[in-house]
Amino acid sequence: MKKRIPAIILMFALFLTTSYAANTYRKTIAVTSGVNVEFNNEAIDMTDANGKAVEAFIYNGTTYVPIRAVSNAFGADIGYDRNTQTISIYDDFSEVCAVAHEMSSILSDYYSIVLMELTGVANENAANSMKDAVAELDTRIDNMYDTFIYLNSEDGSNTNFNLLSEPINKYHTAIMSCLTATQSYETFVGNQNSYNANKFIDNFHVVVDDYAAAQTAISDVFEEYSLWRDLGF
Repeated sequence: MKKRIPAIILMFALFLTTSYAANTYRKTIAVTSGVNVEFNNEAIDMTDANGKAVEAFIYNGTTYVPIRAVSNAFGADIGYDRNTQTISIYDDFSEVCAVAHEMSSILSDYYSIVLMELTGVANENAANSMKDAVAELDTRIDNMYDTFIYLNSEDGSNTNFNLLSEPINKYHTAIMSCLTATQSYETFVGNQNSYNANKFIDNFHVVVDDYAAAQTAISDVFEEYSLWRDLGF
């Protein structure tokens, strides 16, 4: 479990190496190159996102280092908003990706159960089989909510957790929709009439919409992470 990035990182003078040129003006500066950077007495891997070696240097009394190299030393990820040209340093993103992946997997399995209820035989044996499948899934759902609580606590705090806010809300809505549909299926099996059948069908349509919305929100997390990791800072 990665902890929140130590506050000391805020004391580092971290700048992006920027070269610029105007049409009629170019400035040459003298720098001290070959600067070694260590973290806890271990050399920091000074490479960019593409594995290309980069150097730290000193200019005018200030040390310039590649921000990705330092953030990686702290077990952190960096994000970049191209619209605002803002760079952000975050806790390890892989933990959030693992949670998002499990959320997606749970939703897929629950959705499959509801689909089987829709297309399966409406009898007591089928209903009991679905109950068993849901019971097994309930353990994973409970574990996931425990993970949410932990990541939102002081002990498990991860600065990336807020990025899951919308996916978690939509995930919860979809889970509740699946539960409602499953309950209406069990009611229909116990009392097979047109009202209960239509009720289950209506609930199923809600599941389809909520499931799609939740999976889209989760996919956005992976897409955003992929864009961040593609940076060359």
